Amino acid sequence: MDDYELSEGLDPDGPSAEDLDRFGDETRTCPHCGAEVWDQARECHVCGEEIDAPPKGQPPLPMWAWITLFIVLMLLLFFVL
Repeated sequence: MDDYELSEGLDPDGPSAEDLDRFGDETRTCPHCGAEVWDQARECHVCGEEIDAPPKGQPPLPMWAWITLFIVLMLLLFFVL
């Protein structure tokens, strides 16, 4: 372990003093896993996902689900009216 890390109170698993000088201390949170990453990072060093990509949510409904929903609504409308 380097002396500058201990003397400056830096986290041994975090960025080095040279990296802090080079990149600054601007960080942001990964929207996928919540890890702290550099603001210039394109992908997270923890989960490997792209930082600017939207978080993965629920996939859209498949076409068969929309067709089934439409048919059920039409049948309900037909029997109600």
